[in-house]
Amino acid sequence: MTNHTDSACLPHRDARGADAAYWDAELETRPWPEVERWQAERIGAFLPALRQRSSMYAALHAGSPLPAMRSLADLQALPFTYKDDIRAAQDRASAEQPFGANQAAPTAEVVQVLSSSGTTGAPMYYALTAHDVAVFADVIANTWFTAGLRRDDVVAHLVGLPMVAGGLPYADGFRRVGATLCWLGGFPTERILREMRRLRVTALLATTSFGLHLAEQWEQIGRDTGLPSTLAKVLCGGEPGLNQADIRGRITGGLGITHLREVMGLGDVIPAMWGECEAHDGMHFNAQRHVAIELIEPASGAVLPWAKGATGEVVYTAFDRDATPLVRYRSRDHALVTGAERCACGRTSPRIRCIGRTDDMLIYKGMNVFPTAIRDLITRQFAGRVEPMLRILKDHEEQVRFDDPLPVEIEAAEAVAAADYARLAREIESLVRSQLQVRIIATLMAPGSLPCGVYKNSLIAVRGAA
Repeated sequence: MTNHTDSACLPHRDARGADAAYWDAELETRPWPEVERWQAERIGAFLPALRQRSSMYAALHAGSPLPAMRSLADLQALPFTYKDDIRAAQDRASAEQPFGANQAAPTAEVVQVLSSSGTTGAPMYYALTAHDVAVFADVIANTWFTAGLRRDDVVAHLVGLPMVAGGLPYADGFRRVGATLCWLGGFPTERILREMRRLRVTALLATTSFGLHLAEQWEQIGRDTGLPSTLAKVLCGGEPGLNQADIRGRITGGLGITHLREVMGLGDVIPAMWGECEAHDGMHFNAQRHVAIELIEPASGAVLPWAKGATGEVVYTAFDRDATPLVRYRSRDHALVTGAERCACGRTSPRIRCIGRTDDMLIYKGMNVFPTAIRDLITRQFAGRVEPMLRILKDHEEQVRFDDPLPVEIEAAEAVAAADYARLAREIESLVRSQLQVRIIATLMAPGSLPCGVYKNSLIAVRGAA
């Protein structure tokens, strides 16, 4: 088992007051090179027993000597862990190890199981010990705190499935902050909006697209209740998009708020680890007490410096994890570093915006294309004429390569007449071709035509699927 040298500190960071500046001031304000050296020491203590605890890592690290871990750079002596490694380990489950070959704690010590959303394949399951649950709650609370939630907030939690990464762990994080949890997930949208007024909700967490969906109905349903809005803070995550001023403006204007922050995590590691502070200059990393991060060049795997303007894939090492540890786990999240120096808020961790996922990347005539790049270009250049809801259609689930133009369905704005859809579609096709060197076939849809869920909304769909 892991030697939890810092476990005793966890309860002392619970429920920070409204006047506190940081959740974990000791590490959040320490110079980042010092944080990385601190992490390297703990990784050095974590690695020796890993191969005995996890048969997956015994195999993955068989040809690699233990690094001395004098610095975080020494991690490069170890291979990456891929999603396929985790999936294959899960497939080797047994009665003794129901969670597979990476189960590194006895089943009797597992107190909770989480499931991935299954948006990129069959669901993955992650076992947690009591310590793991406490770590998750601590990191998620730190993320919410960075994004501005406080113990006097009443928070609407809209994820309906407790077992997914955004279910119970998010709820635990709200409670750890000390906020009042109103779990409204699973109710119809109209009831969610009504109950938010009746419960005097002050804060909301939603995906970016569902935040827009709620913003469009907020005032109308609010008038029906006869109750004034107390909503003041909105956190959005799960999808890129808050880097666009138009989308931010529509959410803040529709919901009547000024406090809008972006958050992000990874269910395989911790469901919320990045949070935007009041400086609005990207999302800070908030899991440094329990997780180390690297930035790599996706094709070569070479480690890149955390420097403003750099782009790369984020790699995670969960060095304080009992049941399902991860070392150099490739997230497939591609990020733009928006800041690497001390932020105006005083935090020192790197700041990023997510620009896409390898899992979603498409290939058009040999060229890699992120669906988010197509979405961002269209919604930015045609703001007011299209909604930010669109999807690219594939012929089958495994299709990645396109030799013909990509079929793209786009919701038109209410102000656009149906008679103008065809002309607008041709304008969009011309813009995407000139700016991205990608041909698309754009189909304009009536407002509200595309599905919008509370949890995650994919930019890619299989043609003909429900």
